[in-house]
Amino acid sequence: MEFELSMVDLTKKTRFPEKLSPYGRVPVLKHGSKSIYESSVICEYVEDICREPALLPTEPWMRANARFWIDFCNTRFMPAYFNLLKSPPGTNRDRRRDDLLGHLAFMDKVGLSEQGQGQPYWMGKDVSLVDFAFYPFFERFADVEMYRGVRISTSLDRLHDWLETMRVHHVVRTITRPKSHYIEYFREFYAD
Repeated sequence: MEFELSMVDLTKKTRFPEKLSPYGRVPVLKHGSKSIYESSVICEYVEDICREPALLPTEPWMRANARFWIDFCNTRFMPAYFNLLKSPPGTNRDRRRDDLLGHLAFMDKVGLSEQGQGQPYWMGKDVSLVDFAFYPFFERFADVEMYRGVRISTSLDRLHDWLETMRVHHVVRTITRPKSHYIEYFREFYAD
């Protein structure tokens, strides 16, 4: 689908209330006169209005599995990621770092192991909403690398393979920003 991307500087979000959700957050999708909020909801909305290519499996168990992983991203992985970034120095930060590392290992050992041999994406041979739910956090992973010293272990082979597949996906390449962008943009928020 064609779209127009409008960036909001979150350090100056009071200047952009019409571009924010009722929570004062992004992303927001404007479609006609309607606004849709929150990444996963936006993705499912786009899936509903633009059925090709399908981004959710059609088989009920696979569809439920995709929804499980999207929920895991929203309720476990994303909070662990941001809780670590927002944490002050100290033992709480160490616990939060361990939480994020544990989620990465779980994603590699459980989530990505389900994809099967030779299948490049989370749900198999085709990119899905699961891939698009997780990948933005890895595009910005430079933040936790730079400001919290967290690296994705080299032992997480499936995760590294999936990341490489996503990095070269044509849709991802059209909107990717360099690591330096995220490091500089989030310096104000997360640098000690």
